[in-house]
Amino acid sequence: MTGTHTELTGENLYRDPYPVYARLRAEEPVAFFEGTKEYFITRFDDCRTIGGNDKVFGPSGSADRPEARVMGMPNVLTMSGEDHQCLRQGIDENLTQERVRSFVEGLTRPVVQRYIDSIKKNGEANLTTELFEPISVRCIGDVIGLTETPNETLVEWFHAMALGLQNVSNDPAIWKRLDDALADIDKQMGDLYQACLSKPNHSLLSHVMYGGMAKGEVRSWEEISPTMRVIILGGLQEPGHAAANACTGLLSNPDQAKLMAEQPQENAMRAFDEGLRWIAPIGVTPRIAKEDFEIAGTVIPEGASVAIVMGSANRDETRFEDADRFDMFRKKKQHLSFGFRPHFCSGHFLSRAMGEIALAEVFRQLPDLRLDTSREITGKGWRFRGISDLPAKWNG
Repeated sequence: MTGTHTELTGENLYRDPYPVYARLRAEEPVAFFEGTKEYFITRFDDCRTIGGNDKVFGPSGSADRPEARVMGMPNVLTMSGEDHQCLRQGIDENLTQERVRSFVEGLTRPVVQRYIDSIKKNGEANLTTELFEPISVRCIGDVIGLTETPNETLVEWFHAMALGLQNVSNDPAIWKRLDDALADIDKQMGDLYQACLSKPNHSLLSHVMYGGMAKGEVRSWEEISPTMRVIILGGLQEPGHAAANACTGLLSNPDQAKLMAEQPQENAMRAFDEGLRWIAPIGVTPRIAKEDFEIAGTVIPEGASVAIVMGSANRDETRFEDADRFDMFRKKKQHLSFGFRPHFCSGHFLSRAMGEIALAEVFRQLPDLRLDTSREITGKGWRFRGISDLPAKWNG
């Protein structure tokens, strides 16, 4: 008999989606979720099939989807063809591997050091809220151009937007919190837009305004506002939650935590990448079926919304041995956490480079870093998932 914690409900997904995903992969690999009116694709190979089939599965641009309510339309995730390529040119030009290597140390290391210094003497912390989240929002906020916006504001923006995307119960308080955050984003980003109009700079906002455009042309604020919301939501939280998730995996496995502390530089990237697989910070990417399509014995009808559940695919037992376990030394196989071309995550080089620096320095500078067993580790979310409370101790 199916346990209640494995039923496909918004509450179960938000609290811990992995038991739900395991049951779906075994019993119902293509499942219609009434809460969001979309088909969940949960097996690795099926996710890859749909993610790689742009002809049949296009970006989700429906106005009644939660993505439309939170981000606005059209945005970089809902566009295709030449318009999408042109916009991606603006986003990507400062986020190539070569460009990231040129600025990531100067961007990330001082911020990492500042936050480690602020907690080091305490001997204990919630590493998510006191370290990894602040590092992520400060660095990515600075890249976007939000250099004057306080961390607390940036954290509130992405929490409000992530909650809005997962508001299956239609809670009016969550919509109110979202609307307040969006109004604040529009005000602050609108002011930055005006500044870049008169004087372009090296911020990501400026690149999105001018990149890929003919000389003398600029995208309007109305054109780029939905895409900037996508960047704010995914960018601000993803590197921080990925690092926190990886750190949770390490600290839950004392042998690997010890190896990480002994050789932080050698192990940081493999730990960060395994964290991305183990708990995908962005767990779902949406698509729309352009025609009827049969997969895993189920026909997805034309016009239906489809959720490619990367969070489930990354735990597929047929792809990854002992998939529920964090193991930074597991045989390297590509996970799906950064999505699929042509919508593969623009910031993946930056996220990995930041995560590597943050994890290495945390294990290098906090002696005998370990879980605080008197408090519980807490995770939440499914469209976006992160360890929200990571209680840790170290020798001060």
